[in-house]
Amino acid sequence: MGWLKTAAAVAAVCCLAGCGAAPAGVEDLLRAPQLDGQQNQVEKALVAYLGETPQMKYPTTGDNLSPFVFDDWDGDGDTDAAALYVSSAKGQNVHLAVLESVDGQWVVTQEREGLSTSVESIETASLRGAQGTQLLVGYAAASGEKYLAVYSYRDETLNEVFHQAYSQYELRDISGSGGNDLVIIGPETESGLQLQMLTAQDGQFIPVMPPLAVGNQFTSCEGLYTSRGDDGSYYLILDGQTGSANTLASMILYYDARQQQLVTYHPITVENLFTATQRYSSLLKSQDIDDDGTVEIPVQLDGAGMENLAVNRLSFVAWMDYTTEYDQVKSFGVADLEYGYYLRLPDEWQGQVLLTDGDEADSWQVRSADGETLLLTVRVVDPNAQSGGYFQLGNLGAQKVQARIGAQGENVQSGELIRGFRPL
Repeated sequence: MGWLKTAAAVAAVCCLAGCGAAPAGVEDLLRAPQLDGQQNQVEKALVAYLGETPQMKYPTTGDNLSPFVFDDWDGDGDTDAAALYVSSAKGQNVHLAVLESVDGQWVVTQEREGLSTSVESIETASLRGAQGTQLLVGYAAASGEKYLAVYSYRDETLNEVFHQAYSQYELRDISGSGGNDLVIIGPETESGLQLQMLTAQDGQFIPVMPPLAVGNQFTSCEGLYTSRGDDGSYYLILDGQTGSANTLASMILYYDARQQQLVTYHPITVENLFTATQRYSSLLKSQDIDDDGTVEIPVQLDGAGMENLAVNRLSFVAWMDYTTEYDQVKSFGVADLEYGYYLRLPDEWQGQVLLTDGDEADSWQVRSADGETLLLTVRVVDPNAQSGGYFQLGNLGAQKVQARIGAQGENVQSGELIRGFRPL
């Protein structure tokens, strides 16, 4: 369990979706070992401008985990730079600087103070009706508050065109208008979560609907994801806590063009999506488990087939696409909720196998429904452990997850298991 607590702390700052600020002390874990040439030149220009070496502020989530971003901010056809940092002479808050290349040298042309002391995320967007590329920065405070700011840069002037408190946001063409829509989940309140949708117009974000009350069934937002459905439309999937810190459930929303607002999606295959998606581990967040562009919701299956386990750390999980009427189960497998990983099993094993404890510590087995036939053994071991006929599925920090196919497991291949392994 000690390993899991450490891994969870690191995963909390590296996950792509979530609503908590990064804990103090993890910044060094996110630092790149060495800056590339362009980043190094920008940092030198920043040091010359400030007269000191700043502390670069690394985003803790998202696709961009660098404090340096390069794009054409003002639309003049040349690549510009942006840098996020803290300077001892300027206080504790993050600062944002924009640099342009002048005669082959980077020069700071503008800077301004950010909204808090840490950076959660940074991304770029081309807003409809605006020149150049805009910068979206999610700021996080040590107390947990988060603020989203949108910046535009023109005529060597850096402007903040939008800011708002948030717990999570998504930037996507949800409405199908051809421009970027911004969906924001606000901070938690006594009345529950509220969702707001804005669209880009003339370089600004304009509300397109009144705030939508998600309701008091969720006590906090744990993830907001855009998912492409079979019809080509985007859906929003929200994961939220339901009262207990380890209990999650999900809801789905979509944009109704007739009402011109987001509405709740009700799958025809389940009576109550909230109840159907309740699971009892904070590790089981929605994700695109099969990399097809659709975000699946994990559902813990009932205890059938797990009665023989001495330690309740494993769970059968089905990853569901509720936006389609057919083939809703996209992946079936086992989640190890102590070590934090998921292993996909053959689809035909669902409902036909049981789990048992393995013969060694931190191992488990998949057996036939009568318990007589050993199909698969999985174990977590130290890096120096002998293979003993096992092959490696993946790494979890300093430990390895290995598997060995049983003599009767002829319908499963090692390559399929390796591709089906995923840390949670």
